[in-house]
Amino acid sequence: MNQYFVMFKENAKSLKDIRVLVGVSLFCALNVIINMFSIQLTPMLKLSFGSIAVAASCYFYGPYPNMIAAFVLDTINYMLHPVGPYQPWFMLSSVMIAVLYSLFFYKQEKIGIVRCALARLSVILIVNLFLNSLWLSMMYGNAFWVLVSERILKNVIMFPIESFVLFLTMKICLHIKDQVKF
Repeated sequence: MNQYFVMFKENAKSLKDIRVLVGVSLFCALNVIINMFSIQLTPMLKLSFGSIAVAASCYFYGPYPNMIAAFVLDTINYMLHPVGPYQPWFMLSSVMIAVLYSLFFYKQEKIGIVRCALARLSVILIVNLFLNSLWLSMMYGNAFWVLVSERILKNVIMFPIESFVLFLTMKICLHIKDQVKF
């Protein structure tokens, strides 16, 4: 566990590196593009693969640059594709996704399907089911458990698909990291 704290402390220094800032910005642009093709099922339920770009960015650049980018990215995505009133609490969900993906992927030499499935499961449980349902409950006044039950079905169906896409993305990232010096 101590290695994670040391890794996070060292990653804070990367905020001064222009290559890191440009790289994270490019992944943010990719996230915006992917989110443009999301499918809004209901006002409270959306299908999107935008977090794949965040996971790839977290693999290459770590938590701090991606946590800062998450604040900006949430606002940009809302301005480009608004659904309902703006809720700034969703920024915390975006930051939590960056933290979780960084914990699972940053500076990892090997990434298997189990690690990808656990990363995706942690995002589903902490962010999709708990935090986002809480923010939507506060925003619309609906019962928290009603929102969770609706979101469980979507996440159970999408979990294997998202985990597999995440695994393929991480394999590509591993291959790229072997080819290019980061």
